[in-house]
Amino acid sequence: MSKITCPNCGNTVPEGSAFCNRCGSRIETENYRNDRRNDRNDDWNSNRTSKLEQRQNSRNNSKGNGLTKYIIIGLAIAAFAALFFITRCNKTDRVAHPVSTIDESAAACADTLQRALNDYNYVGDGARIVYASRVTGSQPGTNDVIVGITQKTGEFYKIYKLTKQDGKWIIDPENIKQISTAGYDVTFDQDKMMAGRDIIPQVVDIGGKKYFFYAFMQTPSGDPSRAQVVLNMYDVETRAITTATYEGEFQNINSERVILCNPATGSSEVVKWMNETARNFIRIVRFQGEEQQAEEEQKQEEEKPAEEEQKQEEVKPEQPENSAVTEVKDKDDAMFKIDDVTKTVRAGNFKVMLLKDGSVVSYNTATGQNSKIHSGGAKDIGFYDTANGIISIRNNDDTRKRVNLNNGQIVNTEAAPQPKKEEEPKKDEPKKDEPKKEG
Repeated sequence: MSKITCPNCGNTVPEGSAFCNRCGSRIETENYRNDRRNDRNDDWNSNRTSKLEQRQNSRNNSKGNGLTKYIIIGLAIAAFAALFFITRCNKTDRVAHPVSTIDESAAACADTLQRALNDYNYVGDGARIVYASRVTGSQPGTNDVIVGITQKTGEFYKIYKLTKQDGKWIIDPENIKQISTAGYDVTFDQDKMMAGRDIIPQVVDIGGKKYFFYAFMQTPSGDPSRAQVVLNMYDVETRAITTATYEGEFQNINSERVILCNPATGSSEVVKWMNETARNFIRIVRFQGEEQQAEEEQKQEEEKPAEEEQKQEEVKPEQPENSAVTEVKDKDDAMFKIDDVTKTVRAGNFKVMLLKDGSVVSYNTATGQNSKIHSGGAKDIGFYDTANGIISIRNNDDTRKRVNLNNGQIVNTEAAPQPKKEEEPKKDEPKKDEPKKEG
């Protein structure tokens, strides 16, 4: 199929297109200009013939001439009404694209993006909105922006960056990035990626820069046994995209169909963040090293004699002196139910939770481990020294314990404050010189 060039922005569009799918300008092809020229000639000839007929009718019958005038006016009004109705119908068909967002809180942003797409005539490609999010304070001293993604299945997806001017959200063609899917089966469905809905998409701050993070999964053509999860970091200011691709074969692990792959290579903070996100929150991605290590450990445990296993279960690991930690588990191993949490406090890498049974658990986001630092009887928690990660635990009997979360050591304990005893009034004692009164 031959291509034509948009006279406004230079974009290449398919022949026969009425509008440019990049800037929305009308495409005036040679056929279009010939049709308009023929229409003008037809209109001129029609008007000339009508005038001659009107003058002839005026000489023959003035009453008939008046009737003809009314008929012409009526036909003109009817034609205008029909043209208006057709235009409205076409516009309705053009903008009737489904809006789908993974988070209801982003619905307002999706509506704003849809209105802007309608205003700038960017809805003709048939793509639908899959993400939309507002980026607050992306550039100091400038307005906030809205970043959104539209997708046309099997062909491409686009990233739009909307800016606000004079109270209206506008789309600058320079802020549009179109990425071809190269015929891959691309899906943004978070359920298929087993990804947390509060994780993707999101706006994150890394090294003082705002990034719009999104991900999708694609299946390479002709090989359904393999798949890729592509993680992307869209730099809101420069519009540059950093991509990490996790590709591998599907495997069934713990009754889940997952992709075994290697972490993305690179030492930048952005790549590290994406690897951690893939490992912790996109559960369809499993790194091979971690899985092999888990399988080897499981095999070693199965090969141990039953007596050794029993002996190992009976011997508890010794805790350092003055340690507050009584139990440590990976975050994937259940230590408590979320419904058991009555209070949560956060500082730095630590999230500390007070449970209904009075125990206290600390979660370290850097290591991904839960540590029980108090076994029961606590009624309140709070940070005593936020900068140094020292938590204060108050028991039901008002005794207090302070724990350094960085090393799990007890800093000190305090007894419950004792109420002051009121001094009893002294009884009058007889003076030495005075004799005691008898009876």
